[in-house]
Amino acid sequence: MIRFEQLEVRYGSRVALQGVDLELGPGVTGILGPNGAGKSTLLKTLLGLLKPNAGQGWVLGIPLGSPESVRLREQVGYMPEYDALVEDVSAFEQVAFWGELSGMAAPQARDRAHEVLHFVGLDESRYRAVSGYSTGMRQRVKLAQALVHSPGLLFLDEPTNGLDPDGRSRMLDLVLKVRDQLGASVLLSSHLLEDVERCADHLVILDQGCLKASGSMNGLRSRLARRCELRFLDPLTPGQEAALQELGSLLATRNGLYDLELLEPDPVAPFRWAQAQGAVLVQLTPRHDRLDEVLLRALHG
Repeated sequence: MIRFEQLEVRYGSRVALQGVDLELGPGVTGILGPNGAGKSTLLKTLLGLLKPNAGQGWVLGIPLGSPESVRLREQVGYMPEYDALVEDVSAFEQVAFWGELSGMAAPQARDRAHEVLHFVGLDESRYRAVSGYSTGMRQRVKLAQALVHSPGLLFLDEPTNGLDPDGRSRMLDLVLKVRDQLGASVLLSSHLLEDVERCADHLVILDQGCLKASGSMNGLRSRLARRCELRFLDPLTPGQEAALQELGSLLATRNGLYDLELLEPDPVAPFRWAQAQGAVLVQLTPRHDRLDEVLLRALHG
């Protein structure tokens, strides 16, 4: 659905994204990184609001920066981080208007506005001016406008921004419903690890405009994890146990199991070590890192 090849985006002389090679498929993809990592720049580039200075990119098969990229507005939905609602206008009128801006005929946009406001839980409040809405309700209006034209791909920029725990939970439930019930794919940009961990199938980690890691959530946890548990066919000799330091730090030994933190996150290294030591490794069990550990390892190595 999304592909970048050596993508570079600059603001004047400042490089915001550089050398990004990335390919993303269906599902929910979380974009993580510290402030200034390039998350919002990535979304703006995907929307065609910023033109790449170098490299290439495609969204739904449409080349970024080309005259065709205006067609993306009809095929993707965008929920911005910051509030841009018209205070004295009802949610229904605003969502219907955004549907027309996305290329829908007025009657179709109005019918669809009713549907998406029901989907986000605002059907009973849809005729009220949004000036009387809570923060959680305003966030759901923004999600409704991103959904009104039935896009196959949504970009959500900090969708739980400013929400209390209950509001965050409701918003994340909606993100999962978008994937599971509407069949749309989602790019979720957030600085909250818990939000990404709850929703994302895939993960992209950015730092200072560079891609640090990408892949499935479980795959990244395994690949970036260094902790594993080893079991050998026969007990290791004292000499072999001492030689385990060549692999990494021995954290614990119990019932013939050796709990190690590897020097490098290479699952093949223990098998090579066992072969060199004349031992038979019969089981290797990766210990998946928590998401915060995955992020720190990706950012700091």
